[in-house]
Amino acid sequence: MPFVRLAVGKLDTNCYIIFDDQNKGVIIDPGGDAHRILDAVEERQLKIEYVMLTHVHFDHMLAVEKIQSSTKAGLLVPRGDVEALSDSSKSLMFMAGRTKLSLKADRLLDDGDIIAVGKLSFRVIHTPGHTPGSSCYLCDDLLITGDTLFAGGFGRTDFAGGDNHAMRRSLVRLSELKGDYTVLPGHGEITTLDKERLDNPYMRLI
Repeated sequence: MPFVRLAVGKLDTNCYIIFDDQNKGVIIDPGGDAHRILDAVEERQLKIEYVMLTHVHFDHMLAVEKIQSSTKAGLLVPRGDVEALSDSSKSLMFMAGRTKLSLKADRLLDDGDIIAVGKLSFRVIHTPGHTPGSSCYLCDDLLITGDTLFAGGFGRTDFAGGDNHAMRRSLVRLSELKGDYTVLPGHGEITTLDKERLDNPYMRLI
């Protein structure tokens, strides 16, 4: 499955552009550097239908406004994080030196939802812990995990809305997925689910 990874913003958040052979695609977690993301889209002549967030934290959404303005893409947000769109204490927007970011979801996503884009199909897997709404997206051989699962680790649970017990349950759920997948995390290096099952101490201890 073709995709582009760009480390964007001050926290080097992984933004992913995933597309099919008809150049239809989505942008996941555009956390900054909108010009770089849009340049990658233009270079490949992609039609972006949706911007999808794995969760609503500032470092995963700072470029949403500019991306939407340029592409006219709809914004898809996990239902459990909808309040954070207008609450800077939940989105941690204050950490970016901003008190407000005016975003409105075009669709709220629930566990098990399917998002179809061209030949692509994304299944929503609700994995709370980092935030109440944190979700992963499963598309063919790709598992986009946001700040739930990293290479060798997992996302913090000490921010507002974080829940260590929920995170453990979410890691159990990911570990029990059948088969192997390329894991595209919100920060750090790309890995595989089999590798994390074997080497990630947090997944081994569940």
